[in-house]
Amino acid sequence: MYSLRLVALVVALSFFASAQEASKVVYHPAKQMDANLHKLPLNEIGEAEINLIERTAEHAAILVRRTQPGKAEVHDHQGDVFYVIDGGCEFVTGGTVVEATQESPGETRGKNISGGEEHRLAKGDVIRVPAGVPHWVKKIEGKEFVYLVVKYAKK
Repeated sequence: MYSLRLVALVVALSFFASAQEASKVVYHPAKQMDANLHKLPLNEIGEAEINLIERTAEHAAILVRRTQPGKAEVHDHQGDVFYVIDGGCEFVTGGTVVEATQESPGETRGKNISGGEEHRLAKGDVIRVPAGVPHWVKKIEGKEFVYLVVKYAKK
């Protein structure tokens, strides 16, 4: 179950990512986020996500539930900060994206990563991936991997 600390983290990381308009408050109760996330169908790569704040070129905050590894990816203009809420994974950073294709401007995806550094992420862990660094959820540990990712613009 998510705690109130998650809501505080979302707010804090959102400000880290990019200053928001002072008049725009965003609040998501933990129980409602959990219920909504588990109601969503999983896509073809075993993923469901909720945008907690609007996605812009400057920032995003996304709650993600994943049941299988995803594609390797590189974001040319945004860095990512991941906070693990539940479960765990083998996460690879750096290296070279295999069979890389540009899916949209500044966004590259591929089959996996050759080389790179492996990290075992677990509940409560935080990892920052700067813009331009390949990263990949290689293996899910347990039934699912639930995390918050905050995207911030490269300056």
